[in-house]
Amino acid sequence: MDQKRYALVTGASRGIGKETARALVQAGYKVTGTCRSPEKLKPEEKIDGVDYVPLELMDENSIDALIERTEQVDVLVNNAGASQMGPVEEVPMEKIRQLYQLAFFGNVRLIRGILPKMRKHRHGIILNVTSLASHLPIPFSSIYASAKAAMEVMANGLRNELAPFGIRVVTVAPSFIRTDIYQEKILQEDSVYATAMNTAKAIRDARIQNGSDPAVVAAQILRIISLKNPKPFYAAGRNAGLLALISKLMPASFVEKNIRKQFKITGS
Repeated sequence: MDQKRYALVTGASRGIGKETARALVQAGYKVTGTCRSPEKLKPEEKIDGVDYVPLELMDENSIDALIERTEQVDVLVNNAGASQMGPVEEVPMEKIRQLYQLAFFGNVRLIRGILPKMRKHRHGIILNVTSLASHLPIPFSSIYASAKAAMEVMANGLRNELAPFGIRVVTVAPSFIRTDIYQEKILQEDSVYATAMNTAKAIRDARIQNGSDPAVVAAQILRIISLKNPKPFYAAGRNAGLLALISKLMPASFVEKNIRKQFKITGS
């Protein structure tokens, strides 16, 4: 019987996904890593031992093609995504739908397709890489944070549904991580939010630039996989655990006031 373990990591060409794929290969997993255009990857951008395949979460046919070609998955890491900044009042509804397709609906479709393969072997773990922003939303990242929160809430319910089949579901929420994830900036001309948003974005970008290495998140994911009964939620990155705890224990008014202070949101 083949005892080899198989992992599928989305968004494996850079950042957290790349380091997670690397860590899983080093741990002995046979790893399939997805990205939009594997054929465009340069040899030095690839990790030895990773089989790169195409996946576009905006395209349901692309998701279905990946599911069809995948025979066994013991570890599924839903990591691929993009970021967005813009005032809720100004972000076009179509842009909101697109972000949710990428960050929520696409992931749910992939999970639904992989689950029969996990149930067949009566084991497996699904790790959804979200963001600490779902607990402490940065101003003007409200839509992005809500999509990440949707993934976490869905995972909590799914965890109970899959418990009888020996399949574990875990949310991994990074704080500020040094990655080059695509971030779409949406701001109307002469927007009343321009000064506040540009200030918040500059602070956010600086924190990302000085954030934790993506390998920190990969190491956390590897630790979670090794646990027999992992918790539903893990924070990852510098001070992430403390920030997650503060978001739960401190009064909401205190947390909100502190966020506004950090990102220089002034006014009544």
